[in-house]
Amino acid sequence: MHTLFYMILKTCLRTWNRGDVVNPYKILNIDHHATKREILEAAALAMRQRKFSSREVAEAQKELLDPISKAVHDFLNFINVRPLQETLDLTRPEEPAVSQLDRPCIFDENS
Repeated sequence: MHTLFYMILKTCLRTWNRGDVVNPYKILNIDHHATKREILEAAALAMRQRKFSSREVAEAQKELLDPISKAVHDFLNFINVRPLQETLDLTRPEEPAVSQLDRPCIFDENS
């Protein structure tokens, strides 16, 4: 369980560092306690205001209506994760070359 949480956290932080994450709450101008009905109403209002493209509004609505995506956005946008960034190593471990891998001893004649 701890390892799974760590992997999800690393993925979220990596995505957040790239800047790919758009805050759907800002696009729809709602808080993170919004209900499904409030999300739909906010999306309709955002479409009429044309401050964001219809694609961005639709994507924000889709992200907030999906419970898992909403939880990730709540985590990324409302929990301060900056202190964790300094403690996590986000570099990919170096993969060993095929020539460096150990050969199983079952193929040895002496075994």
